[in-house]
Amino acid sequence: WDIVALQEPPIDAVGNTKANSRWRVVYPTHKLAKGEKPRAVTFINSRISTNSWEQVNFLSADVVVTRFRTSAGLCTLFNVY
Repeated sequence: WDIVALQEPPIDAVGNTKANSRWRVVYPTHKLAKGEKPRAVTFINSRISTNSWEQVNFLSADVVVTRFRTSAGLCTLFNVY
C-alpha cells in the first residue's frame, strides 16, 4: 500500500495515533489548532518523497486534504470522516 485513508483511528492520551517507520501520518490541520480529537488521518508510505506531496489546510478535524504532484499533473486526495 502507498496511501491509507483511515477514519476513527485509535488516538493515545496525547492526541496521536500509532504508525511504524514505513508511514508518515498526516493529521487534520484543524487538530493542531483546536486540539480536537481527529476522526480521520492519512498514512503515506515513507517511500513516497515528501517533495511530491503536501498537506492542504482545511478547517475541520474530520478532513485531511493532501495534494500529490505526479508526472500526469496534480492529484488531490480528500480523506473525509
